[in-house]
Amino acid sequence: MTIVGWRRSALVLGALCAMMQWRACHRRAPVAVAVPCEDSRSEPRTARGDRDWAAPGEAPAEEDPDEGVPKSNGEALSMWGVQVPSWLLWFAPHPGEGLMDYRDRMAPLAKAAIAPQRSRVSRSRDDLVQKLGLDSGQQRELDAAVSEAASLIQDRVMNAALSGELMPSRLKPMAGVRLARDVLDLVDKADHRFSSVLRGDQQASLAKHPFDMADYLLFSPRWEQAIGVQ
Repeated sequence: MTIVGWRRSALVLGALCAMMQWRACHRRAPVAVAVPCEDSRSEPRTARGDRDWAAPGEAPAEEDPDEGVPKSNGEALSMWGVQVPSWLLWFAPHPGEGLMDYRDRMAPLAKAAIAPQRSRVSRSRDDLVQKLGLDSGQQRELDAAVSEAASLIQDRVMNAALSGELMPSRLKPMAGVRLARDVLDLVDKADHRFSSVLRGDQQASLAKHPFDMADYLLFSPRWEQAIGVQ
């Protein structure tokens, strides 16, 4: 897979991790529902539980015996008018799958997708230090700017999730615009903080170097630690 492909996969997995964290904060306790006894001639329910349930006239989803992943009944999923590819549903929580089980299933994929990008931005930082001749103070300022921005971005996203700002049932485009604006402002402030400690010749060299603060902030922090993944 190309670098662009890995980057897109990392963004998709990052969005899924954020959705998982939101679900953990808004998960409701199950409600017991009384079910009338069925006729004795009817077939008993299997041990698979909710995965065998289907609405009247609707065929239950088939299950792949090799993978244990429910298959689509052929109906495409639509979110905000956008058709979601059926293969992408594998990355969503499966019926009957616990939150921690979902996290453990996705964590190896997320790490595999993000690892090449983290290695790339780490090499870019090392090359930046060498090409610009950054001293220890300038390197500490870079690390501090990234660390502070990452902490503030994480707090902003978590607060949006906990407050219901990102709740799908009432999510509006402007809520996403405000969140994106706040995150981008934090990235811009981190970039200004770092560039302000550079000399004029270093700033000129930085403009020609492939190192980018937004790229570095996206992949270098350990975002997965927010959901308990080490």
